[in-house]
Amino acid sequence: MDLKTKIGAVPAMTKTVAFIGTEGGVSFSGLGFETALQKIGQNTGNALFQSAMWRLIRNPKMAIGIGTSVELVREVADMLVIPAANQVNPAWDLSAWATFVEAIDLPIVCIGLGAQAHVGAGTQLNLQPGTERYLRVVAERTTTIGVRGKYTQDVLAAIGIENTEVTGCPSQTINNRVRGRTIQEQMDGFAGIENPKLGYVLGTLEEKARDTDRYLAGLVREVDHQLILQTDPRLMSLIHQRDKTIVDMDYLSWIAQILRPDLDGPQFADYLLRHGIFYSDARTWIDAMRRTDLVLGLRIHGAVAAIQAEKLGICVAFDSRTLELAHTMGYPYVRANDIRQGMDLADIVAAAEFSSDRFDHLRVKKRELIRSILLDAGCLISD
Repeated sequence: MDLKTKIGAVPAMTKTVAFIGTEGGVSFSGLGFETALQKIGQNTGNALFQSAMWRLIRNPKMAIGIGTSVELVREVADMLVIPAANQVNPAWDLSAWATFVEAIDLPIVCIGLGAQAHVGAGTQLNLQPGTERYLRVVAERTTTIGVRGKYTQDVLAAIGIENTEVTGCPSQTINNRVRGRTIQEQMDGFAGIENPKLGYVLGTLEEKARDTDRYLAGLVREVDHQLILQTDPRLMSLIHQRDKTIVDMDYLSWIAQILRPDLDGPQFADYLLRHGIFYSDARTWIDAMRRTDLVLGLRIHGAVAAIQAEKLGICVAFDSRTLELAHTMGYPYVRANDIRQGMDLADIVAAAEFSSDRFDHLRVKKRELIRSILLDAGCLISD
């Protein structure tokens, strides 16, 4: 009996999947902080779409990463699945990914691929040669790439990659009970909540978005809130270790000047220890969002976690990746440029773009399209 048959004692015709990513989370305590963060791709938001894809695919699966033995993957697996992120990114050099995928040389399923640029950027992105090579290698080995939106589709078409379908993110398939009317009811009722509980999802603190993050941080300080982190190992390590001596206080002071200029570095450290949190897996994150009245911030997967918990999540869209994905999936969003001085949290909720009917339509349409891509590739999928 060969290895492919041994895994799960599955029928010989069932394809075994090599899955780039995690089952939907990591153990920071079990693996150690740095190893766990690296395994989740330096961004815990990845747990959401990785969890969704892992749950959808019923085939026997082995979780792998870039650097897993090519020989092992080729011996065990029949197919490579890539739950993708914003890899169409001029800032990244994906040469190592290209070499790895090319060496494995298996049929590929890739869903969730997105472009990253500023809002209004053209489709001619200056991608690094290694990244463009990776995209071509993937395109050559898959029938259909599921992309985050029309903008990503156009960026790929500009470099000659046209076997794409607009699917949005696989994370929208986690909870099939979510309904647009539930979201709309929470939007309509938010202004009447006397003491709302908030999740504030910290952004990337890129220069172009710092004013927005500063304004949001000022609003949420007045209410019961969690500061939810997805990246920034220095801040996350402080929260994980609960030890102020391990953090660079100059860096913390710089962050404080952006978000909480009323606090110095040590005071901001105390604030993080009281309010800061990050989630190591998708299920825990989504379940925790059940205790919120609103999740708000410049990271789309913070809103995704709330929506999949059937709670109100609003993405503050400030670049192509956040705007494209929120629009494609019909999630509530407000453009960062539309948040102005004097607006309170209720004003921001009221300003969010959302259609309950469109949300319900897209939820069904995109879910079925994702399932169709998986089925066409030979995946067994869950109901």
